[in-house]
Amino acid sequence: MGLDLRLQVTESGGRNNPEAPPVPERTYEVQVRLRRDWLGYREPEEHEVLMDFTRRRRLELDEGARTYVESSLYANVCSRHFELPNREHVRSVIAAGQGDTSDFEPVIMEHQLSVLDKARGRTLADAAPKSTGLGGLLRSAFSGKKKQGDISVQSDAGRTVYGTAQGRELLAHSDDGTDVAPDMGRRFVQFLRYRYDGHPLILERLASAGRVPREIQYSARMMRGIPAGTVTLRLLSANVVPDTGLPLDGYRRVVRGRPGLPSDAILERVTLGPAPDPNEVQERRKKEAKEAVDAGHMLEGVLTFFELKLEIDVTVPGLGEVVRDIQDEEVRRFREVMSEPPTTQEVASVMAPVLVELRQAAGRRAHVLMSMESHARRTLGETEEARALLLQTIDTNPFFTGAYKDLGDLCTSDWDMGAAWMCWDAARNIMPGHSLLKDVSRLEQMLAAEHPEFF
Repeated sequence: MGLDLRLQVTESGGRNNPEAPPVPERTYEVQVRLRRDWLGYREPEEHEVLMDFTRRRRLELDEGARTYVESSLYANVCSRHFELPNREHVRSVIAAGQGDTSDFEPVIMEHQLSVLDKARGRTLADAAPKSTGLGGLLRSAFSGKKKQGDISVQSDAGRTVYGTAQGRELLAHSDDGTDVAPDMGRRFVQFLRYRYDGHPLILERLASAGRVPREIQYSARMMRGIPAGTVTLRLLSANVVPDTGLPLDGYRRVVRGRPGLPSDAILERVTLGPAPDPNEVQERRKKEAKEAVDAGHMLEGVLTFFELKLEIDVTVPGLGEVVRDIQDEEVRRFREVMSEPPTTQEVASVMAPVLVELRQAAGRRAHVLMSMESHARRTLGETEEARALLLQTIDTNPFFTGAYKDLGDLCTSDWDMGAAWMCWDAARNIMPGHSLLKDVSRLEQMLAAEHPEFF
């Protein structure tokens, strides 16, 4: 069975900037749907969000247009995973300058990102007694020494309060609430994790309780006094309902990109439409390469085979030897400049201008040179130039798998993980097994192994 919840949420605390007045308190309701394979939530004036754990996708529904957009749950988790060491670096810099690091202490960062730095071996204190008074006192006296932890657990007037060892409150919840099936209890905690964060050890204990508390209060949710540092959730109603599949009847999937990505039309065509048949692509490229060579355009012919590799991961046997033996000035220059990958600025600074000079000789395959040049530009720190080259490549050939992979990699350097997975999803739709995408699969496997609670 599933569970439908109605929550009242109050956000308070913080300022938009240190000089601004405090942000007014905000109270609103959230509708939450918990199911075996998915959860959904809707806030006022917002589209409903669905988390599909079977496919590990996030869906945002537009009820008026009857459309929805998808993104990868891995993108969300990846941002959290790499932000944790990034904030630790910030903390070390502040500490080196003898500044106040209280907002960057590791346990606070884990709480705000809802990911655990496993190397620290973080621990949670034993559960607090369930009641106060003489009964609680006697239980404490006869239960032996209570385990201490990096996160303290205290009982306070019918509430369980979690805090740092230094006494800073992280989360508190009422001890009463609505008992639910274990799987629904864990789904509820996944909703909390994605929407409001929370320290993983606290959330795990809450998930194991089999209860939706009547009230939950988050503290220290945001950094440096940013608004909504305190959030209180109150359970208004909980109804057991039949378990159902994703509510997508009558909806159509669309793709919505963002600045710095290919057009929505291209992304939708590549992500949602059929991929070109690899055999047809191979035959077409071989024909085009022969036509170029017959016309005396040797570099164009060579680059046609490189495009084949970058599109559908097909390497023509003996291509390297053939390219080495071609007696053509443009091919010779291309061969020499590509003999070493542009992993250093010295190599990249030589490669980039040569590839620009060879564009005219490349003819209809100039975009292949652009895709290669983008690597050199990125090494040189010219990220916008690299992005423009990849977008030009995709405009010329919307099914250029390698360009989507490289554009996704570029997005990660901008910390835009959602855009990265959008590009990688497009690449996978063209050629799911392309060798260039192996590191994306390895990244996803690592995220799932390190943070299984998100999936």
